[in-house]
Amino acid sequence: MSETTGEDAKTIHRLLEIGKIEDDKLGSIDNDISPIDSDILVIDEMSMVDIFLMNYLVKAVYLGTKLVFVGDVNQLPSVGPGSILKDLIESEKFATVALNKIFRQAAKSKIIVNSHEVNKGNSFIGKKAYCEDAEEDFFYVNEAVQDRMLEQVISLSNGRLKNYGDYDFIENIQILTPTKKGKLGTKELNKNLQNILNPKTDNMQNKTYGDIEFREGDRVMQIKNNYDIYWEKRKVKTDFGSDHGSGVFNGELGIITKIDQTNKNIAVEFDDGKLAWYTFSELDQLEHAYAITIHKAQRKRV
Repeated sequence: MSETTGEDAKTIHRLLEIGKIEDDKLGSIDNDISPIDSDILVIDEMSMVDIFLMNYLVKAVYLGTKLVFVGDVNQLPSVGPGSILKDLIESEKFATVALNKIFRQAAKSKIIVNSHEVNKGNSFIGKKAYCEDAEEDFFYVNEAVQDRMLEQVISLSNGRLKNYGDYDFIENIQILTPTKKGKLGTKELNKNLQNILNPKTDNMQNKTYGDIEFREGDRVMQIKNNYDIYWEKRKVKTDFGSDHGSGVFNGELGIITKIDQTNKNIAVEFDDGKLAWYTFSELDQLEHAYAITIHKAQRKRV
């Protein structure tokens, strides 16, 4: 959003400065919230806002501020209680605009068309292409055995898709799974994918934290809001923003570029070009991100 609009975009947690590391849970609904001084406030991914976050949000806006909610009730619901967006629409008390047309640039995409079929309650399995020149951008692999599923995921991650494009895993591929536990959960998938995609070598620096081994070159994700960590941009990828600042937030993805055993810290370069250093005692803020949960992909912390 920042790159497209040239304006600063923030998560609601960051805007309201809630969910910090030292108070990672929202706590009482009666906490004081700093007011938001804006004429128009646009909230994206509204389907993921729960009743607690909505409480804080409406407390923070001034009387007269215009609120614009953007979201899709067919996407994942909020992790916390409530279906705010769905309830607001069904109340018919608010002006609502529904976007339900597939425009020309997506008309040949199997992803888009099959998504609409699922929303209608129809199956896409076994159906032929709806048009002769449909894009080869959607594949359904039918497996019932977990070991075979794991083999398929590893194969697709490790060069099998070369026939459809020059895909680099770090740059172009993200594995999503519904759960953290089990053979196909994030923990086991990340271990398997790390060993295939970033195998340990004799000269590779690594650091074990709990039952996780971090290696240089690993794909990682920030899992807590850290408003205070300092970062700088050595390779600025866009013209927006400063070349230094503070704050790395839940859901941001990056690569471990250096593990310094002498100074006991790890450098992570995030996808937007921020380079941040974590001491070994701060590694609970990171986890591997070769595979992430679907909720994390949709940014649990809106």
